[in-house]
Amino acid sequence: MRFDYLNLLAYGHFTDQMLSFDPEKNFHLLFGPNEAGKSTTLRSITHFLYGFPQKTNDAFLHGNKKLRIEGLLRNTKGEALQFTRRKGKKNTALDPDGNPVPENTVAAFLNHMPESQFLNMFALDHVRLREGGESLLESGGNAGESFFTAASGINVLRRVLENFDKQAGALYKKTGSVPELNKLLKREKELSKKINEQQLKVQAWKAFEARYRELEKELGALTAKIKTLRSQKEQLQRVKWILPKIANRKNLLQKLEALGDVPDLPDNIAEVRAEAENKWNASRANLDKISRQLAGTEAEMKEISIPEHILEQAAAITGLYRQVQQYEDDEKMLPELEGKKQQLQAQLMSVMKEIDPGRAAVENIEHYRLPSAQKEMIRELCKQKPLLDQAYESLKREGEKLEKELAKKLEELAALPDLPDVEKLEAVLTKVNRAGDVEAAIHELAAECRQKQRQVEEAVRALPLWDGEAEELVKLPVPGLEETVKKFEKEAEQLTRKLDSVQSRISRLEEDIEASEESIRRLDSIAEIPSEEKLSAVRALRDAGWQLIRTKLETGHWHETAETYTKGESAASVYEKHVLEADQIADTMRLEAEKVGEKNKLLADIRKFRGKKEQLEKEKSGLEEALRAWKSAWQNLWAPAQIRPLTPGEMREWLQKHTQIKSLMQDYEKAQEKMRALHDSRADCCNALSAVLKTFAAVSEGQPLAELVSLAENELKRVRNLAAKKDSLETAIRDLKEKREEMQTEKAEIGKKREAWLANWSSAVAGTAILEEVPPAVAESLLARYETCMQLYDAYNQTEKEQQAVTEKMARFEEKVQHILETAQLPLSGENAAVAVSQMYQLLQNAQQDDAALKKLKRHSEDLENERKEETEALEAAEAVLTELFQQAGCSTIEELKQIETAFLLKKSFEKEIRQIEADMLDAGAGKSLQELLDEAARFDADSIDADLAETGRELDRLEASRSEVEQEYGAVKKEYEEQIRGANMTAIEAGQERESVHAQIASLTEQYIQLKLAAALLQKGIEFYRSQNQNPILNRAGDIFARLTLHSFDGLAVDYNEQDEPVLMGVRSGENVPLNGMSDGTTDQLYLSLRLASIEKYAAENEPLPFIVDDILVHFDDERSKETLKVLLELSSCTQIIFFTHHQRLVDMMQEIAPPEAVQYLAFHGQKVAVH
Repeated sequence: MRFDYLNLLAYGHFTDQMLSFDPEKNFHLLFGPNEAGKSTTLRSITHFLYGFPQKTNDAFLHGNKKLRIEGLLRNTKGEALQFTRRKGKKNTALDPDGNPVPENTVAAFLNHMPESQFLNMFALDHVRLREGGESLLESGGNAGESFFTAASGINVLRRVLENFDKQAGALYKKTGSVPELNKLLKREKELSKKINEQQLKVQAWKAFEARYRELEKELGALTAKIKTLRSQKEQLQRVKWILPKIANRKNLLQKLEALGDVPDLPDNIAEVRAEAENKWNASRANLDKISRQLAGTEAEMKEISIPEHILEQAAAITGLYRQVQQYEDDEKMLPELEGKKQQLQAQLMSVMKEIDPGRAAVENIEHYRLPSAQKEMIRELCKQKPLLDQAYESLKREGEKLEKELAKKLEELAALPDLPDVEKLEAVLTKVNRAGDVEAAIHELAAECRQKQRQVEEAVRALPLWDGEAEELVKLPVPGLEETVKKFEKEAEQLTRKLDSVQSRISRLEEDIEASEESIRRLDSIAEIPSEEKLSAVRALRDAGWQLIRTKLETGHWHETAETYTKGESAASVYEKHVLEADQIADTMRLEAEKVGEKNKLLADIRKFRGKKEQLEKEKSGLEEALRAWKSAWQNLWAPAQIRPLTPGEMREWLQKHTQIKSLMQDYEKAQEKMRALHDSRADCCNALSAVLKTFAAVSEGQPLAELVSLAENELKRVRNLAAKKDSLETAIRDLKEKREEMQTEKAEIGKKREAWLANWSSAVAGTAILEEVPPAVAESLLARYETCMQLYDAYNQTEKEQQAVTEKMARFEEKVQHILETAQLPLSGENAAVAVSQMYQLLQNAQQDDAALKKLKRHSEDLENERKEETEALEAAEAVLTELFQQAGCSTIEELKQIETAFLLKKSFEKEIRQIEADMLDAGAGKSLQELLDEAARFDADSIDADLAETGRELDRLEASRSEVEQEYGAVKKEYEEQIRGANMTAIEAGQERESVHAQIASLTEQYIQLKLAAALLQKGIEFYRSQNQNPILNRAGDIFARLTLHSFDGLAVDYNEQDEPVLMGVRSGENVPLNGMSDGTTDQLYLSLRLASIEKYAAENEPLPFIVDDILVHFDDERSKETLKVLLELSSCTQIIFFTHHQRLVDMMQEIAPPEAVQYLAFHGQKVAVH
């Protein structure tokens, strides 16, 4: 897959930024200065392929919703995919028509490779390159890790594996005590022992439990008796309470029977009957009222008479009434218009007489109407006349003034002196000025020299380990390469790290020894546990005593060691004591066999730990010796400079400062050289100026350069001023002569225009009352009177038309009024039209009011009819309710119904009281039925109930006192019983609960431990599988590339085996294998790059190729290695697209030097745009 183009439509600071990749070329070099947008473009590639992250820093110009990146992808099959990526949560890839493109379609072009894998494998910058080289060193050159790291781009593989081991070690160690699992296992053992020790002993409390059970049984018997007596007491109390209720119930039943047969009526009979009766009465009264109102309404309707002929003309009458005011206004306007017409006629005649008295009549008005063209011609000529006269006089005055000024300029020109030649002076002065402000430069450079000298002196004083001069310092034979110091620093770190590791392991062994000894002391504190050694020692003493006694028995003499053995006591007693002690130790070991075994194991562990500690102490001594050797080599490195070095890190900083001082010294020497050059330049300038100025002015020997420059500039300025003045005068004279000729020509043209004006004037005033000799101002006044005359005539005509229109409008109004009077048959024909309309309108209003009143009465009549209908229905409904009640009660009148209603309500009251009494009896009956309660009460004699209650109460009091005594004794025994159970079992229970919690924690941590171990094992297996499958092809190709990138300082790569028989990667130089820790940082970077490029080649050969994005990976390479790397990348572009970003012009120059134009496309960033070369 490759990019055909990438267009940053709206992204970062770019808008419509197109990157078009030449389809004929597979290597695209993008060059631009810093801040030109290369980093933005790099991010846009992954954002286009995989989508925008949730938070982005590229939305500062274009908002999140407007971010857009467009591109076209093409695979080796010729299939193309064009889409635009927007920022969002779903459907972020859109085709050219704006439709969503499935992410699976995009993923297919990427071989379904996730973003993280793409960035690791196909994106490389100088930081990742350096991390890759460091990861190779961290792995110790492990072949599997090296190949896997380079192929996957994951540079922290060794750290991942170490992290797995570290996390697993923090959980469990076989012989450790600090890890969590070790602590939990130890705690589990302690809890199990505690549970066993705290179990309650049955034999110790059987008698106590028997007493507890006896009291419990006695208390139960007393409680049962009390319960029975209480039940009897409650029965007596219930019967005593129920007997009055039974008597009252019996009385109510007799009253109910005395009422006889009462029909069943509704429970609310009183309300229903009263409501129906009230409604019937109310409806009857309302019907009578409505009938009276209907009769009155009908009488009022008959009294109203409506004139329909007037109502039919309502619209016409209303329209005329609205025009009455206008009619009256027009009636008033007619005299006004007549007066205005007569006034305008008088004004018109007056103006006509002023213009031409002989023709002053209205019928001659057309003689006074001048054509518009003639009037405009007269006006235009009136305007031209004063302008022509003014222009003529102005030219005459300016001509006289110009002649005087020309004569003056000619005199000034004749008075100017001759000009000297300044060409040589100008040349010398230009040369001096080109040299700049030499004096200021000398002053600034002198200050700069002093500053640089101070910087050198301060830097030398601040440099530790040196108190000499700067000149001696820069000549010191110090180590020339910072890499050498880094190598020593790395060796020191490795030795220190190993020494710290060994010391840490020794400390852990000491902790393990202390823990084992503490365990032995804990076992001995419980009971002294003899060891096998002690038993053997005691038995040896016993056997020695027997040998002494046997010798005595056999020889009759004591052996010479007898005195030492007996120490003044009898041999028999000493021997007997040793025999007894040996037997006791053996018995103790037999009885405490488990603890003896544990102690023996702890002793064996102590011996093992001490053995390991001795080995580590030896390793520590070796490392300390290696560290001393390193220190010696380190000091020897600095011996030629007679410097006692500090740590490598400090000396690396020292070398950097030393290099800075050398750079400062070089700058200082360059500044001094510039100072000497400036002094020579100043002397040359002074000599040249002195020589050329002698022809213009007096010059003294040794005059400063600034004064000479000022003198030269003044002379040059003086001559130039004279030349400028002469040029100015000559130009002015020439301009004045040209102006004089122009004025003469213009004066002749003005004369011709005046003659033409006179001819036009005669033609314009012909046929008017304006004479030719009349001045233009007078002619304009007469022309205005002509216009006034026509305006008055037009106003006169307009007034006459208005008068006629008003007269006609009044006549039409009067005709309409007469027509309505005749149609409506109204006797108003002799009146004024406006008065007639007002009278008609009043009649219309009266007719409309009567019509509205009649309609209102009709509506009221209809409403009354509706009310009568509703009241009739209500009356019928009330009668129906009462009829129903009569039928239920079996009567026919209201009075009979009320009597039956009273009897019914009394019956309901008796029944309610009986039900209440029975309910109270049932509530107090302890669940018995009514009949059972009656039967129960019948069994008792009411007169003896009180005596029975008193006897039962006394017996209860006696039993309660007995139970109280038993309860007190039982409570004390029970409390002691429960305390003994809780004291033993609760401790065991709590320990058991804690043990369950510990078990759960052990299970969880064990699962984590297994996962970590399994993950590490699987990762190692995967790495080893990848190595076995890819080692040979990648190793051979990477070796070739590595030889080229190192300029054949290495011949290639090989796989060898370390002390643990693990395959490790090594460089080959002159037939010898070189481990990675013997290579410089730059060489390990080139090794990682070789492996990475070989892996990409293999991937491209077996899969759809993906673009390789490279960002300035050559910043740490020298020019020769950079050039060779570019050649290798150019070869790689034959199988996959390469997009190479850089801001170094030298890399562009190198590529143009080694690559033909048809092989590489150059894209240059220039601010906001990209130029294609």
